[in-house]
Amino acid sequence: MKKILICLSFMIPSVGFCCPSLEGTWSSSIEKFETFNKRWANIDNKAWSFMVQTQGQEVITFKSNEQMIIATPALELKMGDRKIKRPSKEERINIDVLGCTDKSIVLKYERNGKVKISQFHFENDDTFWEYMGVAGRSGNSHIREYYTKTR
Repeated sequence: MKKILICLSFMIPSVGFCCPSLEGTWSSSIEKFETFNKRWANIDNKAWSFMVQTQGQEVITFKSNEQMIIATPALELKMGDRKIKRPSKEERINIDVLGCTDKSIVLKYERNGKVKISQFHFENDDTFWEYMGVAGRSGNSHIREYYTKTR
């Protein structure tokens, strides 16, 4: 019997793990963003100045792996001598879980008229990160956005 269970665990890898839970509310973490990206990301000073004004603001609520609600407060951003006001925004986005491991989840969704695929990497039950930017294009600077669970 032991041999059968061992064989099954190799044939069906998902037997040994379960997906991390997205359920609940997650807040963007400016502290974790700065800690990682100051050391590892390839960001010029202008981009960094913009990013530290926008990170740590977004809140995402996941509802039963079918929907995410992304809320962003109103922001006033300084760009050189100019100030730009961005209004608050709430988006309700249907999601499909494409797959997972015990440390990551891959989602497919449509946002701003484009189909996107995102992989969330879990450090623990209360923290995940995802890469910002798109591989092979500008914006691929090894920048991570971190989220921590609030509820």
